Amino acid sequence: MENLTETMPGLAERLAERLAHAISSGDLLAGSRLPTEQALCDQYGVSRTVVREAISMLKHDELVVSRQGSGTYVSQQPKVALRLSPPLGNLQSVSEILEIRSALEVKAAELAAQRCDRARLRRIRNALEELEDAVERGEEGVHEDLAFHRAIVAATGNEHFLATIDFLHRLLHQAIQVTRRNEARHPPFMRQVEDEHRALLDAIASGDAEAARNAASLHLANAERRLRLAQGAPDDG
Repeated sequence: MENLTETMPGLAERLAERLAHAISSGDLLAGSRLPTEQALCDQYGVSRTVVREAISMLKHDELVVSRQGSGTYVSQQPKVALRLSPPLGNLQSVSEILEIRSALEVKAAELAAQRCDRARLRRIRNALEELEDAVERGEEGVHEDLAFHRAIVAATGNEHFLATIDFLHRLLHQAIQVTRRNEARHPPFMRQVEDEHRALLDAIASGDAEAARNAASLHLANAERRLRLAQGAPDDG
């Protein structure tokens, strides 16, 4: 059985932290151009995928910006971002992130069902279609999965809610990567996830707040249950 630790995206996280430290310490000056992807690959002994993911994290923290046709540069006034420790790679750690998601996303689904207008609903539908397309292409769909759930939070119309989710972006991204990699190894799990996402969308579209709340709660509880089953841990559910 594959160890959960081996599925964690730790390389990208560590590279992002190294580059963020270089920026905060002044080794990479404000306004300076980052080394090329290949140079970073050679320097840190990682793949281009890892480099791109790490740079994506830095962009989200507004530490770097991209200039089309020119490269990636340290922001002129890089922010000192609050750092959240990544999941440790064990079942307990990821389960704790799922608890945070449940506290936020179950209420978000309820509010989305009550407040969602046509434009917001269309964005949720589009996000789910993009996720399904990514799966069809054989991709993990981590970014798309996160975008789907973020679209539901955005549909609440509560900007503070959305800001909270965005602050937790890296934490949620890594936990979703763990759950999706686990589910991708078990086709029945993938079908369950697709059905749960559809049920959540349908409940929001119908304006049924209770059904949306229940669908979100079930989806997140099942995500933990699927992890436990895959790891051979006792099923608490």
